[in-house]
Amino acid sequence: MSLLDKALKQGKQSLNKAVSNAVTNTVEKKVTNAVTAKVNDAVEKAADAIVPTPEPKAPSAEQQQRLSEASAQLGGLFAGLTGAAQSFATEAAKNMKICPACGEAAGADTQFCPQCGARLPEQTAAQGSVCTGCGKQNVIGTKFCADCGTKLPSAVAEEEAAKAKSEAALARWDDLLPQYPKWNQGGHDLILETGGEGENGRPYYMFCAGGAGEREIAGYSALLKQNGFKTAGQYPSEGQLYKKVDGLVYNFDSERAFDGGSDGVCLYFTVGEPSGGYDYVKPEPQKPPSLRDLFKR
Repeated sequence: MSLLDKALKQGKQSLNKAVSNAVTNTVEKKVTNAVTAKVNDAVEKAADAIVPTPEPKAPSAEQQQRLSEASAQLGGLFAGLTGAAQSFATEAAKNMKICPACGEAAGADTQFCPQCGARLPEQTAAQGSVCTGCGKQNVIGTKFCADCGTKLPSAVAEEEAAKAKSEAALARWDDLLPQYPKWNQGGHDLILETGGEGENGRPYYMFCAGGAGEREIAGYSALLKQNGFKTAGQYPSEGQLYKKVDGLVYNFDSERAFDGGSDGVCLYFTVGEPSGGYDYVKPEPQKPPSLRDLFKR
């Protein structure tokens, strides 16, 4: 791949990323795709006009110079189009609000998110990116002011919404999971919801904690054991803890904790006995018969 090919490829990749970052969550996906397509078309036409026709043999010093000049011109083109994309996004964001709970875009006159029902901020996305410290209009989607480093209103609102969501999840714990000690291992973007019914017809619940990992699971498992949970069944595992209360066996399952990805854990709670039963006791191994046993008759 030639120097110019690399410059063209890298430039288009960075430009598409800039367009996506600037426009995502401020305009509809169809508009985002349309803008990206127009930018790519402009790049291709500009490249055709700037790039000299390649020759089958190794380029001469003069051709190398022309290629370097063309690469520099493309770099300037990409920079200009990136700035234009960001300006376009800022203008569009003046008439858009961004839901701090789910990140969906809505009209400036909308009070509640049409996607998740959360209350939308009073400010538009553009207003949420105006620094309260120095007044700079920052690029949409950034969290800190590029001039003075102040945390932007949109980032503050997003953090407050995440905190309220986590507090609401823990507030439901006593109603949904009264037999289990409440999660005390921290994390963010906490979720507690009904997952449906298991094979035994009993409901199961899923709890997710962003930023949590093996250490947090170990800490919560220790808390469960302090409250009477233990390994049980024919094939005991630290990833499956049980406790019998009034004839029902409550199960904590952490074996699938990372199935949803690496940015946190998802844990499962249900009613059900382990393989072999909660009270399973491993049978004592039988001793081989001795000569004395053979003559006992």
